Amino acid sequence: MISVELDHNSSKTLYSQLSEYIREEISEGRLAAGEKLPSLRTMARMLDISVTTVKIAYVQLQIEGYLDSKPNSGFYVAAGAGNANNDAASAQKETESGGHAVNGETAAGSFKYDPESFDFIKWRKCGASVLSDTPELLFTEADRQGEPALRKEIAEYLYKSRGVICEADQVIVSAGTQQLVNHIARILRMMDIENVCTEDPGYLPVRNIFRDWGFSISRIPVKQDGIEIEKLPVNIRTAAYVCPQNQFPTGAVMPISRRHQILKWAAANDSIVIEDDYNSELRYFGKPVPALQGLDSGGRVVYIGSFTSTLFPAVRISYMVLPKPMKELYRQIMMNYDQTCSKTEQLTLALFMQRGYYQTNLRKVRNLYSRKLQETVSAIRDCDPSGKFISAKNSQSGINIILKINTRVRTITEGTTGKDRTEEIRRELVQRLISSAAKLGLKVRGIDQLDREGQIYLIFYYNQIPLSQIRGDVSEMIADFRSAVMKGSSGMPSVYEVIRIRDGKPVFLQEHYDRLGRSLAALGIMPPFSFDILRGCIDDMVRDGGIENHNLKLEVDISGHSVIYMSPTHYPDAALYESGVRTELFSGERKNPNIKMMDQELRDAADAAIKRSGAFEVLLVDRKGNITEGSRSNVFFIKDNKVVTPPTEQVLPGVTRSKVIDVAGALGLELHQIPVAAESAGDYDAAFISGTSLEVLPVSEIGDLHFDVHNKVLREIISGYSACCGQ
Repeated sequence: MISVELDHNSSKTLYSQLSEYIREEISEGRLAAGEKLPSLRTMARMLDISVTTVKIAYVQLQIEGYLDSKPNSGFYVAAGAGNANNDAASAQKETESGGHAVNGETAAGSFKYDPESFDFIKWRKCGASVLSDTPELLFTEADRQGEPALRKEIAEYLYKSRGVICEADQVIVSAGTQQLVNHIARILRMMDIENVCTEDPGYLPVRNIFRDWGFSISRIPVKQDGIEIEKLPVNIRTAAYVCPQNQFPTGAVMPISRRHQILKWAAANDSIVIEDDYNSELRYFGKPVPALQGLDSGGRVVYIGSFTSTLFPAVRISYMVLPKPMKELYRQIMMNYDQTCSKTEQLTLALFMQRGYYQTNLRKVRNLYSRKLQETVSAIRDCDPSGKFISAKNSQSGINIILKINTRVRTITEGTTGKDRTEEIRRELVQRLISSAAKLGLKVRGIDQLDREGQIYLIFYYNQIPLSQIRGDVSEMIADFRSAVMKGSSGMPSVYEVIRIRDGKPVFLQEHYDRLGRSLAALGIMPPFSFDILRGCIDDMVRDGGIENHNLKLEVDISGHSVIYMSPTHYPDAALYESGVRTELFSGERKNPNIKMMDQELRDAADAAIKRSGAFEVLLVDRKGNITEGSRSNVFFIKDNKVVTPPTEQVLPGVTRSKVIDVAGALGLELHQIPVAAESAGDYDAAFISGTSLEVLPVSEIGDLHFDVHNKVLREIISGYSACCGQ
């Protein structure tokens, strides 16, 4: 009995929820082997979802081995599917519940940190002074507006550092900017202001707070000199939220003339400007422009600042400076809300500033972070001098930079799920990139607002990486990014083709298209685009990207969504075609060897084996002890004038493999498609592997077995293939 309730508001797709439910029912024995599932249409009616959603879930389970499909009959629970050994989701569940990852990131304690970035000795001294010299202050509740001693220090510091003119009584302290924005929203309501303008792109949490308060939100574009003041409302009382010193996420700086212009707009329209001056103390190039608040003579600027970047993240102390009329409104509501910031930390920070430690530490970290920023940008350029894959943006200030990653993805068809699938793939890729960085202890965040097709933007926090480790960490992170992008989409079964571009032309494109059609047919799906459409898309990519010699990866999932993108490419050095490559044997089988479908579990295991052994490739050995193929290639053996390759039904029928078979026939060589026992591999004279990137590559070793890389037949095949491809 199917009795699942799907959550249409969940971040998980409906087909994922359904497949997880059926998988668990089978694993727990509530759905028995041989039991028939409701038809696609029946299940769709039962759950009030589309037939396509049900089909995607069923096919996913069929691929995992939980279901069997019988033509003209339906889907049935596969024999042995309840065995825990077949539970492909068990590892995923363990990861999700193991507590080692949160939203794709490692636990906060496992991110790297640099003890040089803060003087904890002096901070501890100040904290000890608070506890020993003024313990009586800790027996009373925290001041709702913020501790007077801290507000006094903030007011004095802001005047000296940012030109902000205020009294301590205008300063409000809280735990985080978002809490302060909630206070501002309450005050704006009291002022009968119903409209808020935010920067686009901009800091989303603030926009969401104003939206939740019911304000009418206008998103104003950001240019190189900040928010487009000309597009702010006229004759409508409005609050405009801006980051003039280091706009998030573009890094735009509003020049002095534009600052005067926005103040004139506020005065002319009886409006308010909310100035978020985060990271203003951490500008490494050029002279900081004075804060808007210090230029304002009409009491129309709310100034917001934070200590998070200049102290350490665990100290969540932020503050705002209210114009005097708004301060009086705040005092009317102040007693309704408790202080959310630790009184002990406030008093410690006040003493830290009073003794001059804050300013000393700030000068130190400004110099340190500047060096780290330069090292980070230099490391990125060294990893990708052309910037075609990754480049750094907004690299003038702060504790992070923006990374632009060119995935070169082009959507060919959106499929039955439309733009939702495109967005899902983008989110999956972003999460994969975040997770790969987190495994290295590096903190990365996504910026959805900037993402475009073929481009992903990430925030990379370099400030807490020790200076000596930055170059190595950045290099490893970018290598992992390349690997993550190569894995393509996930979360939905898909087939793929890797197409080689040589001299600006696709190699064997018709053959790749035909094999794609066969792979899709095995899943009961027709190709969602014609050969001519594919050819035209590739021609556009080659022309627009100036592609001469590179691989493109084409993916089509079972919803009919299809994409093509530049896949990071590694062609063997010319010397390897003379010396041959070393390989190792690896126990593993493809789930569906005749379908070119990504098997990520096998791919990851094979990659780990390659890295561990230092081999060029690993050759898969099935449960019968036969060598079937390489993890990313087909394999051939030579004995006398005979060429042997494993049977087509046991391997992925590679396009290059079929060309090699044609070449062998044209040369009059005997070719046998028979099983090759691993224990008999040493009986052969020579061996080679084939593939889109490899073409025909001699094998010098398989484990401790050695082969003749200068074998006459092998060299004839290499020459024949080169002639066939027009090299």
